[in-house]
Amino acid sequence: MRCNACWRELQGRAISTTCGHLLCTEDASKILSNDGACPICDQVLSKSLMKPVDTNPNEEWMVMAGISPQIRILSLIVLLFYSW
Repeated sequence: MRCNACWRELQGRAISTTCGHLLCTEDASKILSNDGACPICDQVLSKSLMKPVDTNPNEEWMVMAGISPQIRILSLIVLLFYSW
């Protein structure tokens, strides 16, 4: 996954916005310290509209979210195929 603003690879934690964009923590901090607008769609954002997310959830979380191991394996195969 990549940051929707700077396109850096997201490692570990990222910030999800209510407008549906995923940002690295650096870009999210810049937004909050400047005008507070999403760099993609210009929606006004505040800290309450931005939530930290784990970009590498563990297996237990995936199962609790209803994502079966078979679906996860299939999605990885598709991702590898299209990135090759």
